[in-house]
Amino acid sequence: MALIPDEEKKLREQIRKELEERERRMIESREKEESERHENLENRFRQQIIEEEEARFFSERGYVKYVNRHGGTEWLTPEEAERRHNRRRSKKPSRQRTKKRKNLFVQWAVNGGMVLFAAMVFLALLKFNPIKRSVPPGAILVSSDVAGAMIYINGTEKQGFFTPDTLNDIPRGGYFVAVYKDGYTAWPPMQRVIVEANKVALAEFTLKSAGLLGKVAIEANLQDFRIYVDGIETPAPGSGILDVPAGYHVISVVKPGYLAVPRHQRVFVQENGAVRLYFEFQSSANIGYLQINSNRSDGYVFLNNYLTGMKPNNRPFPVEEGLYEIRICENGFQSLPEVELLRVVPGDTHSLSFQVLPETARDTLQILTPAPGAGIILDGRWMPYVTPLTDLVISEGHHFLNLAREGQFYADQEVPLNLNRLSDKKIVLNF
Repeated sequence: MALIPDEEKKLREQIRKELEERERRMIESREKEESERHENLENRFRQQIIEEEEARFFSERGYVKYVNRHGGTEWLTPEEAERRHNRRRSKKPSRQRTKKRKNLFVQWAVNGGMVLFAAMVFLALLKFNPIKRSVPPGAILVSSDVAGAMIYINGTEKQGFFTPDTLNDIPRGGYFVAVYKDGYTAWPPMQRVIVEANKVALAEFTLKSAGLLGKVAIEANLQDFRIYVDGIETPAPGSGILDVPAGYHVISVVKPGYLAVPRHQRVFVQENGAVRLYFEFQSSANIGYLQINSNRSDGYVFLNNYLTGMKPNNRPFPVEEGLYEIRICENGFQSLPEVELLRVVPGDTHSLSFQVLPETARDTLQILTPAPGAGIILDGRWMPYVTPLTDLVISEGHHFLNLAREGQFYADQEVPLNLNRLSDKKIVLNF
């Protein structure tokens, strides 16, 4: 039965009220979450100040830190700390402790005897077994449509091997294969192959020229600003039009004494295409400056889970005053420290240094969406994969994830992802 106009009007009003109520609850939830996060940062910052001042106070007076047997921290004179240390080493064990040690020794002796007996039986069976079976290896054939690309297995270059070539005597199991040739990008960037006994696994790559360019025109309400493309400062041409490789880019602009709105913009540049961007510089008296230094310049700087569009070892960039969690994130690497807590003071330049080291602990992550084909952005970098992705090789610790589809992004703010707390190593995003 068709709705009469009055019924349709009432239905639309009802739906509108429900949507407004839902929006109100969403806003309240976000405000509450932001308030709790800020309060937590403030408490952590206060505790950090307490610990720093306590250490400075006692160290200036010649005291040393001592951790007692209960795990508590005390500040003692060097002589008292040495006496306690010697007393702990020379303390005679009690009767109960002696009994425990005796029982432990007996248990270790019994376990050792059982292990030794089992090892002797195994060696005897191995020695007198008339049939000795060895597992034959397999091989990997790596090829590309443009010959001469270097071959990598599990991230390590196979010296002296170039496509097309066959890697022989490869033990059975799974391997990640990649290729590299100067001036080209490989597709797919990495393949996982399974090597079986006496079989040849295939890994085929397509190499595309990296010289395909597009243009980005950058405009702003003020002149004389610095331009950063993918976190690296880029000389500004007189025309204001940059030639950049076709693909995904993060564009940021910096002008001392001003905050840029938006802080950065992401663009998809087509081959021989053009994209126009506009930034608004806003003057503020509540601006401090942040100088981030590191032994590597590839990872992006994140402030409070926000991608800044900046990388380490650039000139200081303006930041609004406030308390921030500061990280450098790059997949495959760990940052030391993992996070710095810093209050940005107006007018001051704050310097932080990070040591970025290769992360040996790796895992695989599943990224799923109801509709396939979403592009994946990890730690600010565009990954040449689409969803569903079942075996993204990812290092442990904190990461930031976003998706893109037809020029639209899943979220304005990156999705924080702590792999250590993700038990099933799977994330599903409704995008």
